[in-house]
Amino acid sequence: MPRSPMRTSWPRPAWLAGALLLSLAGAQAHERESDEALEAPGWSVRAAAALSAMAAREAWPVARRSGVLGSGMTLDEQRGLRLEHATVGAALRLDPTDMTRLQASVDIGRHGDGTTHVETARLDGQRELASGARIGLRAGRMTVPLGSMIDTAGHLDRFAQMPLVRQAVSDGDWIDDGVVLHWQGDVHGPDDATVLERIEVGGWRAQALPGSAESGIAPGLQLRLRRGDWRLEAGAIHLQPRNRGAHAASTRSGHTHAAPDCSRSLIGVTCFDGRSTVASVSLRWQPDASPLGLTLATMAQRERGQLASASGTADYRGLVTGGWIEADWQVRPDWTLALRAERLASDHRLIGPGATGVAADAALTPNQPAWRLAVSAGWTPAPGWQLLAETGTERAEPAAGRRPVWAGLRLIWQGRHTAELPF
Repeated sequence: MPRSPMRTSWPRPAWLAGALLLSLAGAQAHERESDEALEAPGWSVRAAAALSAMAAREAWPVARRSGVLGSGMTLDEQRGLRLEHATVGAALRLDPTDMTRLQASVDIGRHGDGTTHVETARLDGQRELASGARIGLRAGRMTVPLGSMIDTAGHLDRFAQMPLVRQAVSDGDWIDDGVVLHWQGDVHGPDDATVLERIEVGGWRAQALPGSAESGIAPGLQLRLRRGDWRLEAGAIHLQPRNRGAHAASTRSGHTHAAPDCSRSLIGVTCFDGRSTVASVSLRWQPDASPLGLTLATMAQRERGQLASASGTADYRGLVTGGWIEADWQVRPDWTLALRAERLASDHRLIGPGATGVAADAALTPNQPAWRLAVSAGWTPAPGWQLLAETGTERAEPAAGRRPVWAGLRLIWQGRHTAELPF
């Protein structure tokens, strides 16, 4: 049969050039491993929760975006008073020697819809070298590192919604089982020199999107460099998903952390076999004496393989690119203003006798760029508490009547109790 090409694309991501323009400042680009590490041998328990009361003139958030392959998951309605996310966790640290540290951590997360999942269940080992550098190993269930500035833009963040590109690539938080070997350099260096601060090399089971239950081990690399007030993080992960199921455009899944099974039937699902590479780059500017800062983050996902649905099978090539600029201004020690501008674009090429039908089943058409703009004002009345007011808008889906606009209040609490061991 003749091969029929099918291409769906957004305009080339001109946002990449615009994203290099400096705007106002910052983001909370703290590092997750630093927050979780105990300062001395001992134990800790921690908990966090985010409540929101949001109003919007249309269903909010956008349930599903066309033009993105993903998992086909439809997001739940989040207007009104609701629990966004909550976590509880514990950690234990032991130091076998003065130069060696061992820590075990576990965290359980709960979404507002009632689903519960294990976010962290890992062991950390670290040894300090005579040079002042440190080497370490992490193993278990944890967040797949894409850079601290990207990893912390999500739940319990100053903005209510997960960044567009994170939602498109991994359905939000990317949690998987793996092993990471890391090297931490001596961070005390001259401000005018470029310093390699950290190297991470990992291997992942890749069971979660963009992987699949039948994926092989996915290798990954992360680098972090610093020069003066600037910090750059970059990395990539290569996956080989097999039978990666996704809900077809005609179905509505609701929130789920499990991909549909596409190995037996293609009714209501699509199935991808091939290769997927995810790359990330983030840049942070934060002068010590300035209330301003700036974060620029970008991600790209390139996929090649076979995409199948009930309508047929097609050779597939896809590219998803997106990112955001986030700026904040610490007006006073307890008041912060923040702005986040996002963009998401994709390009898909399908070739085969069923290309048009497969593209429709996978919700790759219609295909238009997405953008989002949100402003947040936060007040910290006491340590661990934060009250935020947020408003924003984004591009409407082609089938929607009006552009989404939302506004509301959010309350975030984070607490931890730590105690040293008596021996």
